[in-house]
Amino acid sequence: MTKNMSTSYTFAQNESISPRQLYRLYVFNLLGVGTLVLPNNLAKLGKYAFISIALGVFMAWLFMWIVSEVRDQKKSIYDRSFGKTAHAKILIYDLIIAIYELSQAAFLAWIFVKLIRDSLIPDESFTVVLLVIMAVCAYALSGGVECRARVYEVVFFFVLIPLAAMLLFALSDMRLDYLMIKDRVGVDFGIADIFAGAYYVFAASISVFNILFVRERTASQIRGSVSKAIFTYAGILFLLYAVLLGNFGKYSLSEIEFPAVVLMSDVQIKGSFFKRADALMLSVWFFTLFSVLNMSLYYAVLRCENFAENTGKIIFTFNKNRHSCSNKQFGSDRQKSHDKEKSTIRSWCIIFVIAVTVTLAYILESGDEIVKKYLGFLMCIAIPVIVVLTIGLMLTGCSAVELEERCFPTLAAVDIIDVDTNEITDKEVTDNKAYVSHRDVSTNENSGYIEFYYNMDKSYEPEYAYDIKTAVDSFEDRLSQKADTNHLKVILIGKTLRNDKAAYASFMEYCKTSKKFPRNTYVCIADDINDIFDNMGDYYEQKINKENHEDGEPIITLGTLLDDYTNEIHENR
Repeated sequence: MTKNMSTSYTFAQNESISPRQLYRLYVFNLLGVGTLVLPNNLAKLGKYAFISIALGVFMAWLFMWIVSEVRDQKKSIYDRSFGKTAHAKILIYDLIIAIYELSQAAFLAWIFVKLIRDSLIPDESFTVVLLVIMAVCAYALSGGVECRARVYEVVFFFVLIPLAAMLLFALSDMRLDYLMIKDRVGVDFGIADIFAGAYYVFAASISVFNILFVRERTASQIRGSVSKAIFTYAGILFLLYAVLLGNFGKYSLSEIEFPAVVLMSDVQIKGSFFKRADALMLSVWFFTLFSVLNMSLYYAVLRCENFAENTGKIIFTFNKNRHSCSNKQFGSDRQKSHDKEKSTIRSWCIIFVIAVTVTLAYILESGDEIVKKYLGFLMCIAIPVIVVLTIGLMLTGCSAVELEERCFPTLAAVDIIDVDTNEITDKEVTDNKAYVSHRDVSTNENSGYIEFYYNMDKSYEPEYAYDIKTAVDSFEDRLSQKADTNHLKVILIGKTLRNDKAAYASFMEYCKTSKKFPRNTYVCIADDINDIFDNMGDYYEQKINKENHEDGEPIITLGTLLDDYTNEIHENR
């Protein structure tokens, strides 16, 4: 089955990044905030800050593990829980996460602009720098996460090797008397300050929350890649803090706003090649800050887009039984209309997110008191809410209310209907159906529409679409409850589909990749799935009791078909 490549899916359907790309991307995300804002905030703890760093990194790793477990349990919040559960609950999740992402993005944008103005172009206005940065971010948003992952995969060593070299050069300037300054616990700081410092380190690492939305990767792959990123970040942070403490002393360090950047301007390198080492090294924080800023904006746009779509679904669900309209539009035209509508929503979401971020960044620039209150909101409200939400998602099971919001089909039927069948071309359907020809790649001829339905009540007509995924998704979208296929007993396959090699291969691939239907589901082949449907209960019971076939004849399951299909593919290669 061919895929229509004329439509661009670069924004939200390219989440399939490799573990190596995931590792490098999160190294940049973690370094962007931690190396800039943590050293001066931990400086008053002196050498005890190493304890805070260790505790904070452990908290970040533990939170990452919890998030990966939630993602694994929910089969990706991005795909399942945010797309299939009760829409009202989805709206609440989307709203909370969008507020958090926007709040973080605004703070990061403000730091970004402040860093560039203070270090490179102090005479340039805040407005110009902010708008240029946000324009670049808006352009990067259209490329999706894979675009950024590929870029950072390339520049990874070009950024980290100079950083490591500068830190090694700075080692020669360290003063032992600064490292030997006595840290008076109970006088300069208390035990509570050590734990507060650990929370600062954890808060600077909160970007690990976004692995909740990483697609096409298992929990173990995510944990492995992000764990390596966290430990790499921890090693760099330990080394950087030790170098800063030895170069500035803890009291001076606590008064410097961006000590890591200042350190780069103080490092003496022999020769005339590096006249502005600080300007060169600023690229380290440019790439890292841009990475974490763009990540926050990216997921804010996704959540806003999801919020808009689910709001539309609630309206549609409310009105779908009140009226319906006839529509003979072919699925290809409807698909184009859907893509155009989705693209429009996405564009408005990008504009909205950029506008909110710019507005909040302007508010932060208005004064130090506003910055303190804003930081208080992030540290005391936004981040704790995200942590509680994540833990709550892990602990919550399927409550009685959730069960009432689900339906449990026991039979699914799928077949191909001939393109020329008058029943299809003349059929009046509601505006949410799609009739698209299914193309047989072996003959390059249209062979028909995929027909699909569950054994729901008679008010639900079969769904017809160009492929099985679209048919299943469209049928489930019309249901008033979420379809839980874990209790599916029988898959009824039409003989026409079984004899169509391309269609059957497409159906098997869908079953393999989506894992929508259990492997132990029994499979029945019928000349006409609609003829056997009404008597399926009696037939199924006879089949189980082996009253309708010879003794010893195996009962075919979906797992059997998948195994045969997979082995046949490899044998024919």
